[in-house]
Amino acid sequence: MNLHKLILTNNACYKAGRTITPKGIMVHSTGANNPNLKRYVGPDDGSLGKNQNNNHWNQDKPDGRQVCVHGFIGKLADGSIATYQTLPWNHRGWHCGSGSKGSGNDTHIGFEICEDGLTDTSYFSAVYKEVVELCVYLCKQYNLTEKDIICHCEGYKLGIASNHGDVMHWFPKHSKSMDTFRAEVGKLLVASGTEQPDASADEPAIFEPYRVRVSIATLNIRKGPGTDYGALGKYTGKGVFTIVEEADGAGSSKWGLLKSFKSKRNGWISLDYADKV
Repeated sequence: MNLHKLILTNNACYKAGRTITPKGIMVHSTGANNPNLKRYVGPDDGSLGKNQNNNHWNQDKPDGRQVCVHGFIGKLADGSIATYQTLPWNHRGWHCGSGSKGSGNDTHIGFEICEDGLTDTSYFSAVYKEVVELCVYLCKQYNLTEKDIICHCEGYKLGIASNHGDVMHWFPKHSKSMDTFRAEVGKLLVASGTEQPDASADEPAIFEPYRVRVSIATLNIRKGPGTDYGALGKYTGKGVFTIVEEADGAGSSKWGLLKSFKSKRNGWISLDYADKV
């Protein structure tokens, strides 16, 4: 598995900050002929490639919709296949809607496979293998089995998802089904042993806000954690400020979210220019 992480911190789903205890995994596919990860994951981290339309999902409501998933599987800029984690695995995603018996958003990790034209055997084989390995990884993390894996259309039949057909409009074209998929995950789980890692290791630690002193007058406040996010046109000035969240990002060893920008999460400073007090 080629696992990367780029959390969609600007998506309204991430900002909602709700968590779940994962009880299962729901497999989705995008329903659009675009196998490139950069269509959905951004900004470019050097591996994705630049999305010229800037219509990735790292924005409040992508394409005007309230949607967000835990990950995407597709092509990098160099054509290789990768998985990008886009939400913490135990974050409540917005990936399956709801049905007569509730919503899989409350119980399931959900990720999207980037579709192509559905007939390329080499592409399908590569992403299928990647998804099998991702599900094995998640099963180990959360003490799940292959029986806890469903696709979106199965979620609909169970009454916990909206009426979508994925992935059974695609898998059978390559002589696969969710039953064969689950069987392959099960084989890898057995082959890799039964010892299960502690899922709590993947849970985000509870962040304790702290204060920092800024000693320069012209420290930029940016809209997101990184120099690839625009500046707000404001400076902190010298003084003491409260940091309520940390994040990795371009241009600094660590970025901090200022307390006064907590509600919209759009005021970040480089912690390289701040000292804890």
